[in-house]
Amino acid sequence: MAHATPFEVHVQKEDFKFNASHFVAFRGYRERIHGHNYKVGVRLIGERIQDDGYLLDFGDVKKAVRKLCKSWNEYFICPLLSDVIRIEEVDLSGAPHMQLTCEDNSLFVFPKSDCLCLPISHATTEEMSVYIWWKVRDMLKDNDVDLSKRGIRTMEITVQEAV
Repeated sequence: MAHATPFEVHVQKEDFKFNASHFVAFRGYRERIHGHNYKVGVRLIGERIQDDGYLLDFGDVKKAVRKLCKSWNEYFICPLLSDVIRIEEVDLSGAPHMQLTCEDNSLFVFPKSDCLCLPISHATTEEMSVYIWWKVRDMLKDNDVDLSKRGIRTMEITVQEAV
């Protein structure tokens, strides 16, 4: 039996986490490179519980977030759309590397295989959460989970720098 009341569900598990290094750079400012333990959470708001008794099967959300976190673990986060970091792929000793030249002329070179190259401007939790939103949504769609058909009108992603 479908219910007509809005429902809110939070999905957060101990293994919704990843470790990564980054630095944030804006015009006239650059942090030192450092790392965090990140935690991810998902909040869903839907119009009704479906006839199957679910707003959405948590298993689908858990699978998507766990897969994303595992694929992001232990990388340097490289913000490909930065307007203050010149990012180039270079070949060093026959291996691809990412070379980052900052506005203050700081130079960083990482093996490309150690970089998580994301289409974001700044390696902030805010921009990562937006990108994760799109990734989780696409992963759910790939598994034939349509949020709108399930009556879900809001999906929020939280990313926190954990202690």
